[in-house]
Amino acid sequence: MSGGIPAQPEPPSADEPPRAAPETRRWVPRVLTPDSVEVVDSIELADEFARARGEQHAGPADRLAAGVIVLGEELATEDCALLAAWLRSAPADVRGPVLSAVLAADPPREVLADLAAEHAGSARMALLRREIAGIVAGGRVPESPLTPHPWGADEAEEARSLLSAAADEVAPDRVDLLLRTATRFGADLPPHRFTAERFVSWWASHPEAALDPSLWPCADELVALLRATLVARLEHSETVFTAVTEHWWPLLRHIATDPFEPLDAAVLSAAVRAKGDTRRETIDLFAERMRDPDLPDAPEAVLAALFGAASPTVDELHRLIGALPATAVTESIAQRAFAVLDKAKVTGRYLDLLRVLGHHLSSDLRELWSEDARVRSWIAAFGRDSEVGSLSGISDRVLRARLPEVVTALLAADPRAAVRAIGRAGPNLQQLLLRELPAIFGDARAEESRRDGAVALAFVLAWSDGATTEMRTSYDRELERWVRSGRRADHRRVSKLLRSSAADHAAAWHEWLQEIVRTPAEPDRGTRKWWQRRR
Repeated sequence: MSGGIPAQPEPPSADEPPRAAPETRRWVPRVLTPDSVEVVDSIELADEFARARGEQHAGPADRLAAGVIVLGEELATEDCALLAAWLRSAPADVRGPVLSAVLAADPPREVLADLAAEHAGSARMALLRREIAGIVAGGRVPESPLTPHPWGADEAEEARSLLSAAADEVAPDRVDLLLRTATRFGADLPPHRFTAERFVSWWASHPEAALDPSLWPCADELVALLRATLVARLEHSETVFTAVTEHWWPLLRHIATDPFEPLDAAVLSAAVRAKGDTRRETIDLFAERMRDPDLPDAPEAVLAALFGAASPTVDELHRLIGALPATAVTESIAQRAFAVLDKAKVTGRYLDLLRVLGHHLSSDLRELWSEDARVRSWIAAFGRDSEVGSLSGISDRVLRARLPEVVTALLAADPRAAVRAIGRAGPNLQQLLLRELPAIFGDARAEESRRDGAVALAFVLAWSDGATTEMRTSYDRELERWVRSGRRADHRRVSKLLRSSAADHAAAWHEWLQEIVRTPAEPDRGTRKWWQRRR
């Protein structure tokens, strides 16, 4: 019996009783039985386990495993941790009976969790049973994730049966724990497999519970059932409306699609009131729906739903109704828009919205609309290289509102053509550009090509025959500040831009640059002498 019973330890001293080695205490009583042959086989199997690991003597786990396999011995609970560790490197053909013996010994939960991570099937089912029993008994369950292991068809059905039976047994406020446990174990639990209505009825009455359906395997179905429950209750209770607008709307906003439904309208109104990305996403979603010709009266319903608790901005109104055909802009829509416009500053988007409301404008607003039409026509004509006329008579607020578009068109053109158009436009535009162009080329965040174009246009404007002393002085001061704070690479790009326009502009630019380089900065001076001799 090679290595079966190791050499005896040194004899004890005369003062202490003899002590048997652990191996002796285990094997000797078993050898002295009628099943001694099986015991010998068990000893040899334990030695084989040890040799397979490269060890000389069998360890306690080897002896326990061999006793289970050969003698059919039962394990004590305290043996489970030792054998759970042994199973990690055990031969594949003996893992089954040892695992079964460990599971039958009622192992501690930590041991069971380790086994479930290593061995799908029975170990995972045993852990699921343990956690369900804990929930039913009133305890909590761990939140740590489990190693994913797909269930077999029979195992999946057994898991569903265990979970559904427990869901019908526990109080409604503990169903959430079962649903989260189902998700952790990768088990499905359709609402029809348990009394979901009982749970959802409790949930609808307790919004403060702040449950997270994303942790459930049947989230969509239960949220839809919650919505139906709240719809029914909303007909009879103002308290439900308050609960929706204060608690439920974040959960329901992705399925709130019917602006005619009071519950959905309350959800949408709360989402818009929340501002930020939530407001923007909600309005963007319905901006598309407003263009659907198959939704009768949808524009009024959408606006009423979205803005039940917050006023729209001009930009939001334009996004929602800007693409509607003129016949779809009703008087009620127009009046809602006018209420917003009455309190808003005139901007480009403001004027765009006026165009949408053209058939409903009052005389004052129609005058703004008419002025805007003249400015837009001027921009369009300039973009086609057509002759442009004066912008006299255009109010300052309309010209300021369209100034970004005017400047964009001017910077896209040859600087000399832009200067001619500015001269024909009149003094109002010229005065606005005195601030606008320096603001562009002094803005480090603006596109490089846009900054360069603003510098070139400002220089050519100051160089032009029609420039007033105020224009020359103002542009000279701002351009000098830009030159002194910039890089030579910036100067070279503007030189290249001017060379493509006219050689005399490029030459004048270089002469002006040289004078700045030679002359120290002079605060609060008048027009540089160079401008006076430019001809």
